Amino acid sequence: MHKLKIGIPISFDYNPLAGGSYSYTKQLVKAIDTYEFKNNVEIVFLNFEKKDIKTQKPLITFHPFSTYTFRDLIRKTSIQLLKQLPFNLFKGLLKQQEERHSDARNKKIKAVLDENQVKVLFYLNPDGNTYNFPFLTIYWDIGHISTFMFPEFLEDFETRTEYYKNILPKALIIITETEFGKEELIKYTNINPDRIEVMPIFPGEVIHENIPLEVQQETLRNSNLAFKQFFLYPAQFWAHKNHTLLIDAFEEVLKKHPELKLIFTGSDKGNLTYIQNYIKNKNLDNHIKTLGFVDNSDLFTYYKNAIALVMPTYLGPSNMPPLEAAFLNCPILISNIKGHRELLGEYPRYFEPWDMNALVEEMLNQIEEKNSRIFQNGNNFNINAALTALEHIFSKAAIIRKNWT
Repeated sequence: MHKLKIGIPISFDYNPLAGGSYSYTKQLVKAIDTYEFKNNVEIVFLNFEKKDIKTQKPLITFHPFSTYTFRDLIRKTSIQLLKQLPFNLFKGLLKQQEERHSDARNKKIKAVLDENQVKVLFYLNPDGNTYNFPFLTIYWDIGHISTFMFPEFLEDFETRTEYYKNILPKALIIITETEFGKEELIKYTNINPDRIEVMPIFPGEVIHENIPLEVQQETLRNSNLAFKQFFLYPAQFWAHKNHTLLIDAFEEVLKKHPELKLIFTGSDKGNLTYIQNYIKNKNLDNHIKTLGFVDNSDLFTYYKNAIALVMPTYLGPSNMPPLEAAFLNCPILISNIKGHRELLGEYPRYFEPWDMNALVEEMLNQIEEKNSRIFQNGNNFNINAALTALEHIFSKAAIIRKNWT
């Protein structure tokens, strides 16, 4: 039987402050490491940075420049010197040297992959390579095209455009998190649908926390919160997360329920100061709190005790927090995005992300709702469903890849 050896680079660009991307990558690495794939697939992890990593499956550890040739040393030295000089005068030369250094690095990586008979790379996040080595990659969104031009998309526009023009089309197989994500990618890129597979998104590890009630109560006291007396929005502070709509809506809700509070969790991505000033200018400091990054134990407590998760984001097609909330029986109010409907079905209350009055109405309705809704999509969007889909994708890749050396 032909066996496909798949190399999975483990990136160190992620840390807890990266939010959902960190949680997603960490959980997927752990799940793949303990999963027994079919006989036609062999998994090895790749550690390009010689960091301290331990895995159950084989791990190939190397640094492309652990041993420098004389040319490597000259090229690296020239790059460092050029960076110290007036940039505009030597911009072209610096770019040329960096490209040469990147090409040298890529050749060294490819040589190690060939030596270890790795046939395909699988990137656990939206990434790829430029050295013509077969790869699978995960697609999350094409927000700079699919939604409004928020500052974060504008600032990163060239990088995003380069990725969708010159990297993503080179993928052997592209993996989306929802069927709607697949539809969206086809719509905006015209990539052959047969090259796109779906691996369902899954909730973060927060759903596996088991926090005693007395510890939850202490966390609430420390945050000056009470059971079912606050709304929750866990999201990094990007403009597309649409915090202002929720603040405006909550201001209206307070007219009928002045005892309530709203809490934001998540790290700053450039928009936090603006949001804090927005809250301050409305004199809502005593009702709205920005708590920054919180660990899973605190986030579990907020999910379990909130009136609802409110998520007015403009960007989909999929997001992890609503899945986490649904698994923890936290009610959800969420923007009416097709991907959200695919994930959550009839569990949430939906509203348009530009309709403040609709959100106010749904928040007031949620306060009064007595009956708990049942989340019915849990079997479709969990880590086990993701691994089952991934096994199918790997098997397909093995059949395709065996057609050349």
